[in-house]
Amino acid sequence: MWGEGYVPAYQLSAVPFLTASNVTLGQIKEIPFQSVSRFFTVKNVGASNSILAVAFTELGLKPVNANYFILSGSESYTGEMKVDRLFLSGVAGTANFNLIAGLTHIPKQSFLVITGSNGFGSVG
Repeated sequence: MWGEGYVPAYQLSAVPFLTASNVTLGQIKEIPFQSVSRFFTVKNVGASNSILAVAFTELGLKPVNANYFILSGSESYTGEMKVDRLFLSGVAGTANFNLIAGLTHIPKQSFLVITGSNGFGSVG
């Protein structure tokens, strides 16, 4: 069965997922994927003074947790990670972003739940 540990699913060419939007200071936007990702790239295409925070859980964006990474204007990050969603937030200015992900055929319902309460430290 196509579960999150099914290695051949990550060896196949990925199904493309593209989106673009923006987030303002303090706003949190969840970007759900239709299936588990093979990779993703997030780019802050906002002005040089805009800062975009990227996390794997909504709680990870809370200042008390600070389990996120930031992208200043024109910076991007690519990760070969299996996730079923990303959370984005504006830290300074309005952050416009582009997101591309390569998706597997693994249904998100077959994916593990990534939370701190499930033993995944430093995510939320």
